Amino acid sequence: MATGLSRSLLGALTVLALLVINTAQAHTVGSVFSDALPKGKQGPQLVVVPAGRYLLGDHSGRGNHNERPLTPIEISQPFAIGRYEVTFSDWQQYAEATATPMPDNEGWGLSAQRPVIHVSWHQAAAYSQWLSKVTGQRYRLPTEAEWEYAARAGSTSYYWWGEQLDSPETRPRAHCRGCATSRLIQSKTERVGQFAANAFGLHDTAGNVWEWTASRFASPFDGSEQRSAGLMDQSPRVVRGGAWNSGPTYLRSSQRDMKQPQHKDYALGFRVLREL
Repeated sequence: MATGLSRSLLGALTVLALLVINTAQAHTVGSVFSDALPKGKQGPQLVVVPAGRYLLGDHSGRGNHNERPLTPIEISQPFAIGRYEVTFSDWQQYAEATATPMPDNEGWGLSAQRPVIHVSWHQAAAYSQWLSKVTGQRYRLPTEAEWEYAARAGSTSYYWWGEQLDSPETRPRAHCRGCATSRLIQSKTERVGQFAANAFGLHDTAGNVWEWTASRFASPFDGSEQRSAGLMDQSPRVVRGGAWNSGPTYLRSSQRDMKQPQHKDYALGFRVLREL
């Protein structure tokens, strides 16, 4: 018969085994998970993206000069990235924990479910650092190469879903000016996750809000996206994905734009990356 000590040891080993199994499952390619935050809260939902290779840039010949040349990129390790753009609800947990003011939501309503806006690159980086601190994991902004890899999800087409916009009123592909989205949201952001996900399971990588990346802007592309800029670096940063007030051509997977790191506006947000 097992002693009290041996039963306790067996119980501890069982719990440990379950934790290992759950961790392994959480890191399976395509799985969705979130990290626990203080006070029983949960961090942003994340999707595990596989390692792989792809060509960064314009495959169509219709892009801008700063989207060329096509550049081979190797993603050597899987990573987890935001299933959605960071929302006001996500940000509120950070704001309450750090006594940080809430950004302007433009009075658009249902803001908890909308992507956070009016957030600078420095603030987005600080939010990522806070997530790292409270979860014990490494969160950060994705590099430009990681962002495009995750947004393309294996595609080489103009948009992640194909060469044409193909965004009818009955089933719009994304939220932009010209994407046939509802008139109720034509002059503001939409709630996250309202449009179909790409093959990796990410929502809103085209339209809704532009997204900060960790990378300095270089034109033409020179590979520097692999070196994320530091907080004290004031060089322009790459933003990706287009927004609710962008035309359809800005939603293409290779589209690049730049913003100064202190810039904030009503069409600019971000999603986080978590290293595995």
